[in-house]
Amino acid sequence: MNTSELLGMPPERPTARTWLGPLQRAAELIARRPKTVLAAWLLVIAACTPFAFQLDSVLTQQGASKVVPSTSSAAVEQMIEQDFPQRSQRQTLLVITAPDVRNDQVKRMLAGTVDRLAERVERGEIDQVDSPMGLYQDAVVRYLTVLRQQITTQAGPTAGATARQAVVDQAVVAGQVPGELADAARAAVAASDATVASELASAARTVTFDADWADFPVPVPAEAVNQLISPSRRAALVPVSFAKSAGANPDVASLRQLGERMLADNNLAGVAEVHVTGELALIDDTYAQAEADNAIMELAAYGIITVILLLFFRAVVPTLVTLVSIGLAMNVSQAALFSLGHAVTLTQFTVTIMTFVMLGAGVDYSMLLSSRYRQERLAGRSVHDAAVHATVHAGESVLLAGGAVAVAFGATLLSPVDWIPPLGYGGLVGIPIIMSAALTLTPALLVLLGDRFFALGRNSLGDMESTGILSRYLRRVSTVAKSRRYAVAALFLVITMPFAWITATHDSTADPVELSPDNDSKHGFETVAAEWGPGMLLPTLVTGPIAPDQHKDGEVTEAGYQGLADLGERIAKVPGVAEVDSITRPFGIPVPFRDVATLPKTVRQDFVSESGIARIVVKLSDEPYSDAAVDTVARVERVVAETGEVGQLQVGGATRVDTQYDDALRSSFWQMIALVSGGVFVMLLFALRSVVIPLHLIATIMMSNIWALAITALIFDTVLGIAIINDLPIFLIILMMGLGMDYEIFLVTRVKDLMRGGLSTMDATMQAVIDTGRVITSAGLVMAGSLGTMVLSSTVMLQQYGTSLAIAVLLDATLIRMLFVPATLVIFDHYNWWLPTRRRGRRDPATAK
Repeated sequence: MNTSELLGMPPERPTARTWLGPLQRAAELIARRPKTVLAAWLLVIAACTPFAFQLDSVLTQQGASKVVPSTSSAAVEQMIEQDFPQRSQRQTLLVITAPDVRNDQVKRMLAGTVDRLAERVERGEIDQVDSPMGLYQDAVVRYLTVLRQQITTQAGPTAGATARQAVVDQAVVAGQVPGELADAARAAVAASDATVASELASAARTVTFDADWADFPVPVPAEAVNQLISPSRRAALVPVSFAKSAGANPDVASLRQLGERMLADNNLAGVAEVHVTGELALIDDTYAQAEADNAIMELAAYGIITVILLLFFRAVVPTLVTLVSIGLAMNVSQAALFSLGHAVTLTQFTVTIMTFVMLGAGVDYSMLLSSRYRQERLAGRSVHDAAVHATVHAGESVLLAGGAVAVAFGATLLSPVDWIPPLGYGGLVGIPIIMSAALTLTPALLVLLGDRFFALGRNSLGDMESTGILSRYLRRVSTVAKSRRYAVAALFLVITMPFAWITATHDSTADPVELSPDNDSKHGFETVAAEWGPGMLLPTLVTGPIAPDQHKDGEVTEAGYQGLADLGERIAKVPGVAEVDSITRPFGIPVPFRDVATLPKTVRQDFVSESGIARIVVKLSDEPYSDAAVDTVARVERVVAETGEVGQLQVGGATRVDTQYDDALRSSFWQMIALVSGGVFVMLLFALRSVVIPLHLIATIMMSNIWALAITALIFDTVLGIAIINDLPIFLIILMMGLGMDYEIFLVTRVKDLMRGGLSTMDATMQAVIDTGRVITSAGLVMAGSLGTMVLSSTVMLQQYGTSLAIAVLLDATLIRMLFVPATLVIFDHYNWWLPTRRRGRRDPATAK
């Protein structure tokens, strides 16, 4: 008994696949009724087209959130949304820059901006608007309110307006009331109780316009001013808090339009600038840019694919038929996404990924099937038989390849990271539809058109696989893979080691600003960071319910004040903390308990809600996404944990979100590898009836991923100085475990076909390299060209995605598939097809002759 029999496997022949029978029957049915198949597709496409055009209406930008559910940062964000909506991520900043933002023109601009926004506040679209103009104006109103009370008391309750004004004049002469406030004070004391509010507001507005903010006649805390006007006085902020009624994607663009209009109305164009920034603005601009880039990327992808198809088919008709078929199938997938979008979260990146995956995979499948059809015709089969035979044997590869993609994308739905499942939906919807088109529409067209499918070409029905430069090159390569198989395998493994080290040690980032396109929100963010420091826009937040005895009706008690004051002081002493703002130190400077009640209500509501939730803002000295910031937040967490008597406080904010996101991403990365690898292994195990082949194919995909990540890191990190986005590895795993598996599956299924014909593993492998070389190389160029067009995006994230995917696909379709895979298949020889059975030596009846 030989080794093969001892292992319970046939010596040189793989077992047959159980799905060949159903696939044969389906192919026969399609070949008999091609017009029915074509008509059915046309009806489906016509029905789906109106819904495809509505896809944008169900896309959201919220899938971009990095907040991981069930973490402290998620709890903090939820509390901020509920109790401090005016300070949530829905707060957007108008950033105004000028040589001096305190001059009269900028004042008028600020006032006009707030007036326009007040209309949207009344409509309920905006919750709150703050501005430097409002800060000074409120200070004047408070001063005049107190003055009115004092004058009324001094003049007597029965004194008329003239008598009260006379008292004001005396106070002005005595220097008790600043001269700049004389007119405003007279108006304030003369107003009736019914009109006093409007009179005070009008008088305060006039004073705020006329007075010099550098020497304002009414005390305004410098700490409060510095929150809205930078220390250099070259920048001012107008925070705008969108209400929940504004929807998931508020109209951020309208703020930018308003800013531009205000610049023009106040003759400040070329003198001042207005930027709109904040989390909503960054996401909005990134998505808008991605949508604009999509048109360019799709155009480039279609151009690349058209050229490759013309070179592959050497004919115009199959090129056009393939592109039109894929384009129409995309209509169906977009309609399916539209329906799905009512139940799950979908983003613009869902559509982007689905588009390029369908383009690449759809062309691959169509090329494989039509190429096999041409080979069958050259072998002498009729049009009908050639179409059926091609559908059965190429369809086997398509089903396996598409199944691998579906498994990979399906695993994403289990990820705890919000942005990953929307990508999965794109693949899960697109791949089955493009597979259906390849296995039904393409065969139907082949039967209907026959050899005219290859019309308008040059020798398009010739034997392209066995002749030409590529076939001669593949013969030489296969000879090297066979004769020097151990050296080839060892070389690839040796090269993988330094690439693995680069992959494990490269710098990565999740900084949304660094990864954002060069747009207005990024410029605004950079301005705020330069003028106020890096912690201004992305602070750390300490939030949670304080003890019942520490608050009452939204106001802190003395016990609550003392607890929060002690905590704020301890946090402020943490190395790396630049400033701490809370109810006890609203502008970073401690205030006595007796003065807390005198703070403006809007300020008090920023730090303690009516339900007793406290909010503490911790501004860091370092960049929020730096290692130093991570260490600082860890120290802040320890301080908060040690001060449990204050309440159930948790730490969140940008740095904590990023840390927990990174932890979840790492965990998700290994989960994705396990799920995708396990799913693909099980699928291939049953389909190919082999234990070794699935493990072999998974290992080769991992090798191409490692190489691609390392090369991408060298390009971006080492050469361009741009850190790699930290979710690139998981993104690459998801797509390459599915899409990259295509080429190995095409090769291995061809090896099995040839072995069924009686060839040995070595001979079948060498022949399969030549037989599939042209279609796999062309398919790899199509996939790399399609996905690689993402490098044309202005978004660094998509640039890195496109680079790594294009490199991985090219490596997989050329070097790894031409050399490493054949060499290792020959090394394993008959062990490739080992499958344990309950009875030794048992053979699958399907292989018996």
